[in-house]
Amino acid sequence: MKKLTLLAILATATLVACDTETEGPAPNTKTQLLTADPWRMTSWTSTTGSGSPVDQMPAQACQRDDRYSFGTNGVMTRTEGPLPCSGNSQTVVLTAPWNFNSGQTILTIGAANMGASTIPYEVVRLTADEMQLRYSRSVNMQTVVDNVNYVN
Repeated sequence: MKKLTLLAILATATLVACDTETEGPAPNTKTQLLTADPWRMTSWTSTTGSGSPVDQMPAQACQRDDRYSFGTNGVMTRTEGPLPCSGNSQTVVLTAPWNFNSGQTILTIGAANMGASTIPYEVVRLTADEMQLRYSRSVNMQTVVDNVNYVN
């Protein structure tokens, strides 16, 4: 009887211990991933209709290394990278509002300097190290798709 009671106590203790174990820290939200560190654009292509992708990356090295920081205050700041075009490597080039939709699948960035009020990017991939965005629009009755990749 003592063995059976001891076995029941050990089994109960094991079950309770399993219930209180955690599986590690909760995963970061997309907002946390986006705002954690500055991003650097690594590629930007546009594809019109069924055509081949066209490289849209800025030609000047001083623009290719710019940093994009997404603040928790809803403001995206683009600053000069290590090779500044003018000023120093911390010169602010652009600020624009940003936000996620409720499912954090669409990242909308203000784009008054680009002839539009906002650009809604589909979030294709967002991890702690890389981000891939896609923007589709119609130009002259053809679909144009921009794919933009970033690393931090």
